[in-house]
Amino acid sequence: MAPDIHKVNSENFVGGPGRLVVADLYIDAPTRISDVMDTSSPFELKAGWRDLGATSEGIAISRGFTTEDFEVDQVMGPADTEVTGYSHSLSTSLAENTLVNRQLALVGGEIIETTAETGTTQALAGALAAGAKIVTLTTPDADFKAGGWLEFTGGELKKIASVNEGTVVLESGVEKAYATTDSVSPIVALPTKRIGYGTKRDVPYHRYALISQKKDGSLYMAVIRKAQVTGDDKEQSFNKNKRLLPLSLTAFPEDGIANDENVYYEIEESI
Repeated sequence: MAPDIHKVNSENFVGGPGRLVVADLYIDAPTRISDVMDTSSPFELKAGWRDLGATSEGIAISRGFTTEDFEVDQVMGPADTEVTGYSHSLSTSLAENTLVNRQLALVGGEIIETTAETGTTQALAGALAAGAKIVTLTTPDADFKAGGWLEFTGGELKKIASVNEGTVVLESGVEKAYATTDSVSPIVALPTKRIGYGTKRDVPYHRYALISQKKDGSLYMAVIRKAQVTGDDKEQSFNKNKRLLPLSLTAFPEDGIANDENVYYEIEESI
């Protein structure tokens, strides 16, 4: 049997999804992966960074450059070439179509929140353990309605499944325990969040980090120092399928950084 001339190391094969996170530009560019995320379970993000959540069909980072040829009379074809510019971009489709993600991807305005409008507040007639679904009212109140909502002390909102006089059954259990010193109120109008999309002149810059895990369990991170949402159309389809949110970014050099890494850089753990 002839010897194999191919030298292959499967440990160098890289694949799998990435975790895309974002921060405001005033957050310092990280020097370690642990500046962005805890490197052990539960892998919480550090202050200033937030998840963009699940994505669909991958996250693509691209890098390219343009050149200009120089020709002289004595040479058939270019005698030299010079790099005239670089381009860097990131694109994906966000599956978590949240308000803050739409604010980022679609260059939305300020998110304006209103609080819930509540009816008469009353003390609980019985204590509730975490996970409990049955609420006993001190006084029956017609504002507690099946299909409606109620609010506990501290702001926890729960949807009402059914009501029988002073007994209210919730669709899902409460997240924490409540005592008879706590109160409950019927919701007359749910809280709202409002955002506008207009003709903003200034599109903000952000930092981005893309973190992934290699086959051996070690971590890789690409950091885009300064990126801005592109101006191309971002279409969302309202149909029977899940509505994805396109995100496309153009990266720019950050002032005061060496030319060899002023746009983006990579850090990977080495074992």
